[in-house]
Amino acid sequence: MLVKDCIQGLQHIGIPTKKMEASIAFYENLGFQLMNEEEQVNGGAVAFLELKGLVIELWELTEDRSIGAIDHIALDVIKIDELYQAVKELPYPIVSNGIESLHYWKKGIRFFIVEGPNQEKIEFCQINL
Repeated sequence: MLVKDCIQGLQHIGIPTKKMEASIAFYENLGFQLMNEEEQVNGGAVAFLELKGLVIELWELTEDRSIGAIDHIALDVIKIDELYQAVKELPYPIVSNGIESLHYWKKGIRFFIVEGPNQEKIEFCQINL
């Protein structure tokens, strides 16, 4: 199995914020529409906004770290269990705790994160249907 056979495209771009309302308003002013807003497991809000298939994930920082920078690129994937096994064979560190899950969306998501050569984070994410 090849990794590329499981990737369906860009799922979202994650941007941390300490100003959730202002961030949502900014993207809405650009034409994005709020699709989903929830509470994070560790507190703070998370919001997904969409414009013509491009999804931005905003989440409130609960710790002290940089804001305004893109934190990760998430790829929409299928067959996440098989994909995880294939990615483990690549020379990039998996920086998540294996395949993780969150309650986002109606039935949750499963994901894992790989760190690239420039310390960028690539999230392989499958929304449970």
